[in-house]
Amino acid sequence: MTRYVPRDARLPRAHPTGVVFLDETGAIANDRFFGVGIVKLAEPSRLLRAIQKIRDQQHWYKEFKFSELTKDTLPVYKSLVDECLATDGFEFFCFVADRTVADPIERFQDAWTAYGKMAEQLVLAIIRPPELVSVVADNYSTPDTVLFEEDLKSSVNRRARRLAVTSVVRMDSKSSDGLQIVDLFTSATAFEFRADAGIASKASPKALLSEYIRQQLGCASFLSGWRSDNHSVQLYSHGSWKIETNVVVATTSTIS
Repeated sequence: MTRYVPRDARLPRAHPTGVVFLDETGAIANDRFFGVGIVKLAEPSRLLRAIQKIRDQQHWYKEFKFSELTKDTLPVYKSLVDECLATDGFEFFCFVADRTVADPIERFQDAWTAYGKMAEQLVLAIIRPPELVSVVADNYSTPDTVLFEEDLKSSVNRRARRLAVTSVVRMDSKSSDGLQIVDLFTSATAFEFRADAGIASKASPKALLSEYIRQQLGCASFLSGWRSDNHSVQLYSHGSWKIETNVVVATTSTIS
C-alpha cells in the first residue's frame, strides 16, 4: 500500500541532487602520505558518456588507474582530465595527510575510523544545501564490525541536521568510471607530496600528469593547500575547519 504524502511535503521535481564518488590513495596505516578524495557531479551521465566515447575512440576498455600510468598512455589520461574539467558541475575535494606531521590514526585510534572521519568531512563540505546526494565509494575489505556505509550516511546527516546523503554504496572501481576518475585526481594530488618528499620521481609520467592536472586547475602547487570555487585540496591536521554554507574555507580539518 502506498503511503500518502501531503503535496506540500513533497520535494520539487527539480530539487538539486548529485552523485559523489569517493576514493583514497596510499595505505593509511603504513604510508607517510595518505589521501582521500571525492568528485561530485550534478549529472554524472554527461561525463560518463564522454568517457565512454574516449574509450571507444582509443579502444581502451581497461581500468583507468593512476598507478598503471605509463609514458605511452599519458595522452589518453590527459584527455580524460580535460573531459572532466570541461564538464559542468564537476567538483573535486581532497584531503592529504602527512602522517609525520599529523597522523589521523593517532587521533582516531584505528585506520577504519580515521578514514571514515576524513570521508565524512569531505562529503559534508562538498554538499550545498538543500542538495541531496548519493555516495559511491571504492570497495575495500573491512572487519565485520565496521559499518562504513551506514556510519558515513548517519554522521553526515547528523552534522548537516537534515537528509543530505540518501545512500552510500561501495563498488569495485573496475565497474565504475566515476571511481576511476576520483582515483586519478586524488592519486595525482598526493603524488606531488610524495615527489616533494623525495619518495617519488619528479620526472615520471605520473609526475607529468600530476603537474598537468595542477596546470589545468590553475594551481602552481598543492603543497600548502589550495582552493577555488569548485575544487579544494586541504592538508589534514588536528585543528578545526570553519564551514560556511558547507564549503571549506580554511586549511585545516574539523573532525569530531
